[in-house]
Amino acid sequence: MEQRFLAYLDLLSQLSGHLERLTQLSQQKAEAVRRDDLLALDEALKQEQVLTLALRGLEQKRLSLLDQLGLKGVPLNELERHYPDLLQLQARQVIDALQRSYQVYRSASQAARNTLECSLHEIERIIAASGVNPAEASAGYEAPGAEPPKNMKTDFRA
Repeated sequence: MEQRFLAYLDLLSQLSGHLERLTQLSQQKAEAVRRDDLLALDEALKQEQVLTLALRGLEQKRLSLLDQLGLKGVPLNELERHYPDLLQLQARQVIDALQRSYQVYRSASQAARNTLECSLHEIERIIAASGVNPAEASAGYEAPGAEPPKNMKTDFRA
């Protein structure tokens, strides 16, 4: 049973590492926006998407381990009390590290979001100053309802 408790702490440590990587990506996104580097922004977004998928996998493992430990529904801040005495200190340290990682990630994520929003507002002002209504501005894509080429059509009824 102790192995399962240790496995859960290992999973929480992995989660903390993923959050630290997401923090770095948030910082990279903000920096890419400040430099007007769309390629760097796109690359950071792709890496963020990969990490998000990995987090989903970790979440499934976490729920499974909690169920095996009989700790389903126990909040993270109370988890330490349900651990064996010899592992409580280690559990507290891992939980504290995870909570710190999450707070740092939230802060970096919010900063990146604010930077992106400011940049988008600036783009809207530039579009408006050029005499175009930003709500009606096109991104350069074909108008909806355009007919696709014949070789791209598919019969979904088959």
